[in-house]
Amino acid sequence: MLQYLIVLLDDTSTSFCHYTNKKTERKLISLSDLNEAILFSLKRNLTLQFIYPDYALPQEYINMIETVLHNKISLSTAVEIKKTDMVVISDWKDVQNLLFNEETIYIWRVPKDDFFNHSDLVIKILEKVVRLNIIITDIETFDKEDFEDYQRVLNTLSDGVEKLYAEGKEGQLNLLTDRMMLEKMNNCNAGWESITLAPDGKFYICPAFYQEGSCSVGDLKCGLDIKNPQLYRLDHAPLCRNCDSYQCQRCIWLNNKTTMEVNTPSHEQCVVAHLERNASRMLLENIRRHQSFLPDQKIKMIDYLDPFDIRKEW
Repeated sequence: MLQYLIVLLDDTSTSFCHYTNKKTERKLISLSDLNEAILFSLKRNLTLQFIYPDYALPQEYINMIETVLHNKISLSTAVEIKKTDMVVISDWKDVQNLLFNEETIYIWRVPKDDFFNHSDLVIKILEKVVRLNIIITDIETFDKEDFEDYQRVLNTLSDGVEKLYAEGKEGQLNLLTDRMMLEKMNNCNAGWESITLAPDGKFYICPAFYQEGSCSVGDLKCGLDIKNPQLYRLDHAPLCRNCDSYQCQRCIWLNNKTTMEVNTPSHEQCVVAHLERNASRMLLENIRRHQSFLPDQKIKMIDYLDPFDIRKEW
C-alpha cells in the first residue's frame, strides 16, 4: 500500500541510497508539477519527502513546499541544510567540519574502503545525534575478504554502541540497533510503499530508476501504471518473506541491478544483512548485561549467511 511520495526537486538532487547521482546539469521540476505532486499526495494521504539539490531554491518553490507537511532531505554541503530533516554525508572528510544537530537524522553514504578505514567516525557521530544510517554504496562488489572486514568493523562498532547504551545514551545505528527492535521486515519497499516523482513530471519506482534512465511508471496526468506491481511486495519475494534479517535494506534498485529481479537480493546484499543481524544479536545480549533491555525480543542463533543456502528447508 502506497505511503510515501518522494519528489526529486532537481536532476542534481542528492542521492540518499545506494545509487550515485552522476547528473551535474540542473533541471528543476516545474512549479505546476510540484503543485500537482502536492495535490496527488494530499488526495492519497501520502507522506511527502522532498529531495533537495545543493543550491537555494527560488522563493516561489519554497513557499509552495511550506504549504504542506513534509520531510526535507539535503546534502551536508547544501544551502538548505539548516532547515532539513535528514542530512546526507557523501564524503568522510565532511564529517570533520559538520555541525551536528541532535534532532536531525544523518545518512552517511560511503564506499566500503572508506567505511573500513574510517569506521572510527561512526561512534563519534553517534555521540552527537539521535540516529545515523550507514549506506554502503558498493555492496555488490563485496568479496570474502570484505565480508571478514565488515564483520570485524561491526564487532568494533558494537562495543562502542554497548558503551553508549551503558552510559544511558540510546542512539540508533541502522546497522546494529534496528534489528534489535524490529519484529517484522522494514525494508526499501520502493514500488509498493513509496513512489518517486522526477523533475520530468513522471513517476519512477525510486530515484535510482530515474537517474539510471529506466522507464517511467506513469505520470501526474494519467496516474501510476506499474507493471506486475505484486513483484514489489514482500509476500512475492520468495527469499525475503522467509528471512528474519528484518533490518535488511532489500534495495529494489540494487536487486534489479544484480539479479535482474526486483524481488530477489544478491548474495552480497544477503550476507551483509546477516552479518548485521548476527552482530545485533550479540549487541542485544551485551546490553542486557548492564540493564533490562527489550526483554521480549529474541534473535535466534543461525548457521547460515545467505537464505538461498537453506531454501530447500522452506
